[in-house]
Amino acid sequence: MNHRDWQYLKPWLKQLRSVRLQIFIGLGLATATALFGIGLLSLSGWFITAAALYTAFDIYTPGAGIRFFAVTRTLSRYGERLINHDAVLKLQARWRVALFKRLQGRSLASLAPLRVADGVQYLTRNLDAMDNLLLRLMAPVLVFVLSSCLLILFWGIYIPSAAIALAIAALLVLFVSVRMAKQTRALAMQQLQSTQRLRRQSMAFTESATELLAWGAYKTHRQALLKQAQRQEQLDDKQLAMQHKTLWLVEIFSHSVFLLAVILSGFAFETGMISSAEMIMLVLSALAWQEIAAELPSQWGGYGKTVAAAKHLLANEASVRKPVKSHSSKPLKKAVSLTLDNISVKRGKRVLIRPVSAQFKPGYVHWLNGPSGLGKSSLAEAIMGWLPCFTGKITLSQGADVDNHISFLTQRTEVLDGSIRENLNLSHQPIGDEELWAVLQLVELDNVVRALPESLNTLVGARGVMLSGGQLRRLVLARVLLQGRPIILLDEPFAGLERQLAKRMLENIVAAYKDKTWIIISHLGPNELDNPKIPQGETVVLKPF
Repeated sequence: MNHRDWQYLKPWLKQLRSVRLQIFIGLGLATATALFGIGLLSLSGWFITAAALYTAFDIYTPGAGIRFFAVTRTLSRYGERLINHDAVLKLQARWRVALFKRLQGRSLASLAPLRVADGVQYLTRNLDAMDNLLLRLMAPVLVFVLSSCLLILFWGIYIPSAAIALAIAALLVLFVSVRMAKQTRALAMQQLQSTQRLRRQSMAFTESATELLAWGAYKTHRQALLKQAQRQEQLDDKQLAMQHKTLWLVEIFSHSVFLLAVILSGFAFETGMISSAEMIMLVLSALAWQEIAAELPSQWGGYGKTVAAAKHLLANEASVRKPVKSHSSKPLKKAVSLTLDNISVKRGKRVLIRPVSAQFKPGYVHWLNGPSGLGKSSLAEAIMGWLPCFTGKITLSQGADVDNHISFLTQRTEVLDGSIRENLNLSHQPIGDEELWAVLQLVELDNVVRALPESLNTLVGARGVMLSGGQLRRLVLARVLLQGRPIILLDEPFAGLERQLAKRMLENIVAAYKDKTWIIISHLGPNELDNPKIPQGETVVLKPF
């Protein structure tokens, strides 16, 4: 294990302290299981051989020994699996709770680009790979090393030369297994990235299957998905091939030790150093050791995935923000203005828009206009702190912070598979039905909701299937208004709406919330909406860089 891998695994190894007693007992039982297996096979071989060759000998002592090894091996194996898996499950629960809490503490800037697939990967598959720390990395190595050392001492009593050969073979097995583990590290990173890409594409393909069919692009995206799946399969096959190669080398070493044990024990028998029963005992102990050695490379084949998962988890940990102390942590009831000072936004390596300067004052409706694809939504994300500003500075009056004082309507219409009431009040604030109906009336959705079977308690269904696209858009807008924050940032609020409806709705909400600072990002302007009767503020026309 090099220094870099140790840095990735060290924080997780420290977590093992909480269940160190269980781990100590579990590893001890795992080692005992291996040793009892060697003892059972060796003593059984000696007993059978002695019974065939000798007419009179003590059968009770070896018989009792065989029963002892058989029973204790079964009990120790059961106890080891029970204790180790219980320890792993406890660690998994603690890790998931801790990581979920850290996700809650992340900044909006880091959470905004986080896809559902990434979140699933973060909390499930990556943590599942951490099981290998105990079950596939620590335990197999410890069992192999301790059993090899004790077997070397045992052989040393009868055939010192065979003991030396076993020691050399054990070192070679460790060397090959560790070397294979290092080789799997780079491959595991590729597999992790490929798996993430495949999961994202699969979820996107499933969610947009209807639209792809409508646009005649279904086959193209399906082929792209199949191509990514084939790449994932190729990487998996490459890993299996590497494991098989290593296993083949280990089998060569272990078989060589077995043949050497046969030869040396036969020579020792011919020279009178050991009896025939002892010869069989030594040969069978070598066979038992061979089985233990063969498991090591297959167990350590997951080393790369464990390191890759640990690295990925720590990378996500780095984006966790520390709580920012602010005198304005609670939403201000007073009006708040927002100022853009020479703001430009960069996505990737491309600067999207020319620097923008504007002051958005309370009580007015301000417009950010520009053609589709220019970067209006990116500017909105920069205002929310989700994207860093390439140039310039964004400030709020009265020391207000973004998280508590700006309500943001994104282009995506996200609803939960719950009731109308639950979707309007996601944060479970003390909001009465009168206030809910009032805001629904402002967006002209009250009659639609009243006509539903259970009114406010009607389930909208998965992805809002009970409502049309325009109705869902107005539902989400009503949710934004209910937050009660002084600045309201709307990104394409009129999508899917008729212009006359959009005009009436805009007039209603602005008249009802006169003290708000309104910022509307749209390719439409006041003229396209037939000049609604609202207090017009500054109109900023975005231009490409």
